[in-house]
Amino acid sequence: MSHLSELGTVLEMVKHYFDSQSKIILSFKSVQAALLQQCLDECKHLSLHEIASLIQPSSSHSKIITLNPEDLRMPGARIIYDLLYVLQHPLHPDRSILIHIEAQGEESYKYHLPRRNLYYAYRLIAGQQNHSLGFQNESYNDILDVRSLWICLRHAKKKDNCWLEYTTEEKLRKGNFRFDTAVYGISKIHLLYPGIQSKEEKNVDEILKEPKDVMELLSLLFLSDREFEQILLILEKKYDILLTKEEKKEVEEMCTFGQGAFLAWKDYGLEKGRKEGIEKGKLDNLIENISALLESGTISDIQQAFSILHVKKELQPKILKRLNHN
Repeated sequence: MSHLSELGTVLEMVKHYFDSQSKIILSFKSVQAALLQQCLDECKHLSLHEIASLIQPSSSHSKIITLNPEDLRMPGARIIYDLLYVLQHPLHPDRSILIHIEAQGEESYKYHLPRRNLYYAYRLIAGQQNHSLGFQNESYNDILDVRSLWICLRHAKKKDNCWLEYTTEEKLRKGNFRFDTAVYGISKIHLLYPGIQSKEEKNVDEILKEPKDVMELLSLLFLSDREFEQILLILEKKYDILLTKEEKKEVEEMCTFGQGAFLAWKDYGLEKGRKEGIEKGKLDNLIENISALLESGTISDIQQAFSILHVKKELQPKILKRLNHN
């Protein structure tokens, strides 16, 4: 089974590289500004330059200066966030919004992702108490709004281009009084499932004529088989994303890597490896059983063994070769 082990090792290396590279690209202010413009109601009316200027702490660097991503406030329940930073509230300059970005290279099927989304968001809210960033003691009105964006790049096809939002809602069951949504709507979670974008589907001119789309943007950055020059042109002309020399290099590496090809290769590799592993396991068991029958004297002919064990015809030559009965 060594070939399966080697395949698994290679896939893990590829996955690790892709996860790391995607987080680098998401740390660019220009990319973050484009995401916030598309996903946050508070930012829809602003230009990318205006949004980038609200990212705290303010700096001339093209990358976001992230907060400490390690959350150790709950004993035995350590969390490391992919990207965490503060945005000055576009509509209320005296307030801030805590922005959390999570890049999921591959969705886990051990749990439902919205459960994890909500857990992380609640931890980000609870962790603000008596923290320099949040609120002190019982000053709950000072809790920072949390906006959490989860970008899941590897998922079931039925989720392609699906954008889900989770918020807290107030339901009036009796009476006439209601709170303003700003009081309880402190958390919004966006779960994004971009699909693979093939250059065969649309040409560049068609894409440039259509409105901005966050799914298209994410697909271009991470899940497209387009040439780098085409992606760069669309990012600049359509999404107003002007990449620095350093950023272009990182995006070009991602394009060269070819996530579309990676997904296809991974699916093929895992399925092929699985089938080969099953076949090899069956073959080993059959050979062991046939050898036992021959050695015990129960049968005198290997064809009898094939008949007794109902060995498929396509496996018989492989068994004969292994037993040197050609």
